[in-house]
Amino acid sequence: MDRATAGPADHLPARPRPHRRGPLRPPEQTQPLYAWAARRPLAVLDDEFGAKDPTTASQRTADGAPTLLHPVDPYDGPHRADIDTVLTWLRRL
Repeated sequence: MDRATAGPADHLPARPRPHRRGPLRPPEQTQPLYAWAARRPLAVLDDEFGAKDPTTASQRTADGAPTLLHPVDPYDGPHRADIDTVLTWLRRL
């Protein structure tokens, strides 16, 4: 693939997909993302985080893999302000 025409995420591995149908509980959503991101920076926008997610995110960040957990409205989803928050976070890395 020509890097000049590749999209920004073309070099990343495929995103993990859950193996079951129906709504996922918070740990089932985030744990595969943490594994997929490995030591790359990761911003997670979600309407519900699990009890352990803040601790895991803090530990990932302390270990050199910056991690942002950003809550979004469960009914409206992400708004422009949410995206701006993530972009600001990314610029500061």
